[in-house]
Amino acid sequence: MSGMDFFGHQAGARSASNRLVFLFALAVFAIVGCLYGVAYVLLAMASNGEVRSFEPALFGLVALGVLGIVGIAMLIKTTMLRSGGGKVAVMLGGREVPPDTQDPQERMLRNLVEEMAIASGVPVPEVYVLDDETGINAFAAGWSPADAAIAVTRGCLDQFNRDELQGVIAHEFSHVFHGDMRLNIRLIGVLFGIVCIATLGRIVVRMVGSGRGDKKGGVVAIVAFGVAMIVIGYLGVFFARLIQAAVSRQREYLADARAVQYTRNPRGIGMALAKIGGLGGRLQSAHADEASHMMFADGMRRFLGGVLATHPPIEQRVERVLPGFLKHASGGSDLPTAVAMTPMPAAFAGLAGAAGLAPAASAARPRLGAQQLTASIGEPQAGHVKAAQTLLANLPLDLAAATHEPFRATALVTAVLLDRDPKRRQQQLDGMAGNDAGFVHEVRASFQAIARLDPNVRLPLVELAVPALRRLPDAERQQLHTMLRTLALADGVLSPFEFALLRTVERFVRRDGVLPPRPGRGTALVDHAAQASVVLSVLAHAGAHGDADRAARAFARGRQALGVPADLALLPPAQCSVRDLEPAIEALATVSPLGKRNLVAACAEAAADDGVLDADETDLLRALAILWDCPVPLPALPAA
Repeated sequence: MSGMDFFGHQAGARSASNRLVFLFALAVFAIVGCLYGVAYVLLAMASNGEVRSFEPALFGLVALGVLGIVGIAMLIKTTMLRSGGGKVAVMLGGREVPPDTQDPQERMLRNLVEEMAIASGVPVPEVYVLDDETGINAFAAGWSPADAAIAVTRGCLDQFNRDELQGVIAHEFSHVFHGDMRLNIRLIGVLFGIVCIATLGRIVVRMVGSGRGDKKGGVVAIVAFGVAMIVIGYLGVFFARLIQAAVSRQREYLADARAVQYTRNPRGIGMALAKIGGLGGRLQSAHADEASHMMFADGMRRFLGGVLATHPPIEQRVERVLPGFLKHASGGSDLPTAVAMTPMPAAFAGLAGAAGLAPAASAARPRLGAQQLTASIGEPQAGHVKAAQTLLANLPLDLAAATHEPFRATALVTAVLLDRDPKRRQQQLDGMAGNDAGFVHEVRASFQAIARLDPNVRLPLVELAVPALRRLPDAERQQLHTMLRTLALADGVLSPFEFALLRTVERFVRRDGVLPPRPGRGTALVDHAAQASVVLSVLAHAGAHGDADRAARAFARGRQALGVPADLALLPPAQCSVRDLEPAIEALATVSPLGKRNLVAACAEAAADDGVLDADETDLLRALAILWDCPVPLPALPAA
């Protein structure tokens, strides 16, 4: 496995995006040059050679036309996909799986996605099934964890058991964490833009070439230019496919390795790959080609062998997760049989399938050190998955069902914010008089159920409810945001947990249902020293409980971990209120991945004045980190 951490992979994804822009610019420049050459020859023939060696006006016209076609096509495609991964899934024929589905196969799929989401510290993404696709494949799509979607084909559900499907889901979550999804959507836009050159050429040839009567010289020239657009456009497509393949291959090896890390079961993903190798992962969708780079396995038939393949060969991928597989496969065994014959690596011996079994007994949530929390970002381990399975297994069935229904999920999230003091809680319930009596009753019932749970379950409950809350109409989502903020600020004080809950819901359940994409170019942390000072001051004061010396000591720890040359000072409480904190968090969301590493480490150090984070501090940091697209896994249970 690669030694690079989450932030290093995020930075690598941004570098790959920059390389993509450069290679795309080269491809477009080559198309402009080739089309100018054709236009120049046609112009010379029409004017009997009476043209200059270079025609600036002609070159400008061709360049403007190509840039206009490609740019507009890219803009249209990217705008279509702006609202997130669900748009990509729908484009490929996907159907969203409702949170309360009763279909056994879909329920297993949702359970695995929920486990992995809770384990890794992200709200549950949208889940889709491509019903018409019998090939075995899957993908993750979106701009960030806030709008991610996980999709599988019907072939996945029909052919995989739980261990195999878990390996595939874990693989796709690696793409969610490491910045691959954003790059993949940009690739879709690039490919669509270049393809439009050839498409427009076909339209020109069809419209002009099909005209009746004599073909005069001008018409012949236009048709010839249209044919040139087709040929040169597809040459551009060829090089775009090479870019697509080069960007994707190494990331598949990484995601396979991460899937083993998350599940501790290399045979699960190994068998999934083997079945794809035997049964195939081709998609029938007309859009399969432009999205093939984001699939679990290559979804297209390739006419030039591996040159344009967006994924490494299946056999090599299996060998990397199950060393010794190729020796058994070379003996004539089919791929699944070869996987079954390959011994598990020593580090995983005896663990096959164990990650898929939720422990029946609950375990206390461990306290984390600041460095331990920072190191876990984007890197969930089997212990985190085990903790999520334990949490979900011990969740009362009625509460689990409530997270899957929009009405009950709204009541549940509202109940989480009710005060533990009976008198103040009754005042909060009385303040809901404008709501339906049935809703108030549901809130009261949800509170009674939540009150019997460990407080550590509250934030994961909200994360589980996110898909159901997203299904609310716009007006009801707006009412939810208003009601939650009113409840949280009812006593004039916003606790760390209340802040964590509010920002989680506001980030992942947008009022208008659309998440604005993050800026593509990261900014330097030093440019946001003032905003970092606000966040660190809030954390220092929150943990000090009025002790000025303790707050100063906590701030100093955070400032040292931040590592910026700016002279930062602890702000008084009046200058780091919630009103100051929220814009600071938004500004810090633009910091580069390597800057975010220091930022999150500094926040953890400021919150853990005693060196250890309690449950409220951990929840607050998990909420801050996910607002910056740095998911912190659920604290892991100790190894059995």
